[in-house]
Amino acid sequence: MKKITLFFFLIASILTSTAQTKPILITPGVGVNNIKLGMSEKQVTALLKAEPVGYTYADQLDAFKGYDTRIDSVMQFVLGFDSCIRYDNELPVSMPVFGLYFKNHKLNFITVTSYSATEDHLKQVRLNNGLKFHDSMEDCGKKLAKSPFVALGYGDYSGDHYYYTLGLEMVYDEDKLTAIGIYPVTRDFPAKIAENSERLLKEASAEEEEEGNN
Repeated sequence: MKKITLFFFLIASILTSTAQTKPILITPGVGVNNIKLGMSEKQVTALLKAEPVGYTYADQLDAFKGYDTRIDSVMQFVLGFDSCIRYDNELPVSMPVFGLYFKNHKLNFITVTSYSATEDHLKQVRLNNGLKFHDSMEDCGKKLAKSPFVALGYGDYSGDHYYYTLGLEMVYDEDKLTAIGIYPVTRDFPAKIAENSERLLKEASAEEEEEGNN
């Protein structure tokens, strides 16, 4: 009887250990685990089972302007979106997804963050090429060297790199990977920046003027 009990205890321990170390796999241009680009707000929130905060396009325009960011080079604005939900108060237990952007009720940008993430999350999150949170910008750059990127700088971040042929954003703080963005492969991203630059900069300027008048 003792041997049988010990056997089941060992099996339970192995299963628990496996569950705890199950990777949170980020696939550029596709999604993270069961959260996929193209899903609706209802589908995503049902899977994440947490309490998000909703934001409008204008809200996000104002937030990004607060970092003195060139709005015309931010992927979310270049792609366009109608609404955004963020897990400001507490990240979902299943994975450290922070921001989700939707256009015509279809998910087109996901932000996965290391900030406020649990130690388990930090150990579990992996890109499909093996890179993980807190890897150095140098190491990440070497791993992704074959893919072109557009660099964007703002706030205290040491780098924000859009690997647009992969559908991958890599954000570095003090030269360490701290946030990852997932979006559709956008091979014409530089052309889209040029095409939308004037409009987006005007929108940002108008938002700033309106804020100044209030």
